[in-house]
Amino acid sequence: MAQFYLCTLFVLISSRFIPVVVAQNLTETVWSSVIVTRNGDSIPLVSSSPTVLTPLGAQQLYSTGALFRDRYINGNNAIPDISKSEIDNTQTFSLSLLADYVEASAQAFIQGLYPPVQNTIISPTSVLANGSTISPPLGGYQYPLIYSYSRRDPKTIWLAGQANCNGYSASAEQYLSSSEYNATLASSQALYDSVASSVFGGELPPDDIYYGNAYYIFDYINYGYTHNTTIRNAVTADQLAQFRILADQWVYAINGNFSASGFFQNDHIRTIAGQTLAAEILALLFNNFNNNGATSKLNLLFTTFEPMVSLASLLGLPNIYTPFYGLPGLGASMVFEMFTSSVSTTQYPSQQDLQVRFLFRNSTDAVLSPYAIFGGSETMSLNDFTNAMGNIMMADVGVWCQTCQSGSVFCPFYTNVTFFGDSSPSSSSSSAQSSMKPAIAGVIGAMVALVVAGLVFLAMMLLFGVRFKRVGSKKRASLGGFKGSEKLASDVDVSVVKAGVGASVVGKGEGGGQGHERVGSWELSEGRAGGVGGVGKRASFEADGESLRGEPVKGSEVV
Repeated sequence: MAQFYLCTLFVLISSRFIPVVVAQNLTETVWSSVIVTRNGDSIPLVSSSPTVLTPLGAQQLYSTGALFRDRYINGNNAIPDISKSEIDNTQTFSLSLLADYVEASAQAFIQGLYPPVQNTIISPTSVLANGSTISPPLGGYQYPLIYSYSRRDPKTIWLAGQANCNGYSASAEQYLSSSEYNATLASSQALYDSVASSVFGGELPPDDIYYGNAYYIFDYINYGYTHNTTIRNAVTADQLAQFRILADQWVYAINGNFSASGFFQNDHIRTIAGQTLAAEILALLFNNFNNNGATSKLNLLFTTFEPMVSLASLLGLPNIYTPFYGLPGLGASMVFEMFTSSVSTTQYPSQQDLQVRFLFRNSTDAVLSPYAIFGGSETMSLNDFTNAMGNIMMADVGVWCQTCQSGSVFCPFYTNVTFFGDSSPSSSSSSAQSSMKPAIAGVIGAMVALVVAGLVFLAMMLLFGVRFKRVGSKKRASLGGFKGSEKLASDVDVSVVKAGVGASVVGKGEGGGQGHERVGSWELSEGRAGGVGGVGKRASFEADGESLRGEPVKGSEVV
């Protein structure tokens, strides 16, 4: 009997609190999400064929887009008022690195996110004046707006902060003389020698097959293991795993080493791509907040592995989770969700109510899972997240130019650095004003002389009819590279230096892309012992034909 009274008392006491929990009925609502996705399966960078997305890569990204459609458009985490069937480019922002295989990855992803619209949905523009209805081609295929900024646009740093960054290149060069590099170089050579002839077959000279090219070799072997029967039979699964481990080590050393510095002490230059990417992520979340959720509901960023590896390091993930040490898988996605847990889902919340969590999917076959960032919990308040991101991000183009000592065409617009004389950041503005260095004075004098000479020649042409005539052969101009005169400006040019560290992939220019740009080709050394033949700290010679503050030219840069 006593037990009965105790149980009854417990139920009565508990029942007083149960209705409180039920009455709250807390609902989790995602208001905005930033998804950073790596490109899918592509032809290797050191292949003689152009680097393009394969059908397998397209399927990988298509399935990834479909997964996020189920999460943010049709699922329990559906973002309020997001378009269900037709893509609304005011709600969905898409930004891709200017590289063929990355842009194609973006297209495939968005086709999974917003598949073709069936004929059951008739757009007003489909009805003609005579009453007939025109159906769109390809079963209602949708055409997303995808931004891709050229290297002449300062916005390019958000997805490729390491490109044209001389500080990054110089610091990477230092790794080639480190004890870690030399020890790994010696211990891994037998593995590389075991596949030099059977796998590459002349695609790369044997002298270029070693740890100094760890990523590019793994990229080639991994592709062949999937697509080529000969390579699959020549490489065991254990060997493939070893090549992956070496590639992870190389990639993390160049892009994830937080302690390495460039031209400035504690500039963490090897994570520069992650620093600029962090700024873009935070800006997109606040764009949603500042517009009360009307814009930037879904933000899709497509890039290569470098910014993702750098950002993972800055978030403190490799120190806790092994999968973040090294390469993310093909089609891997980093996700930053801004959400609330509250009663109402109709009114946009205040900043104090918003929370942020980080999720990661390491391949197109993996599960999207949450991870704790900045050494905290899996969920952070927006205010705490903003403060933490502020400590790692680089949101100023001028600071990027100065830190990198970059020769990008837009940098003089944002800084006082001329890139002709001594542009050391340690020089104070007062000393620069009080005295002029001989090198700068010489450059100014030479420029003045050129201007005077130009005016003299112009006067001679106008007054005396002086003209210049080109004399020489009529031989067709060649773009160079392995295709010679048949090479298009959009083709990848792979030139292998036998004595160097490996293949130098020449950028495709404005038409083809900038993936894995070689600034001074720090991968190309004079030998394996770290004797690098200098990092090219050259200025960029792009023609300055675009607005530096306005939108990029959409005619050639929007898919």
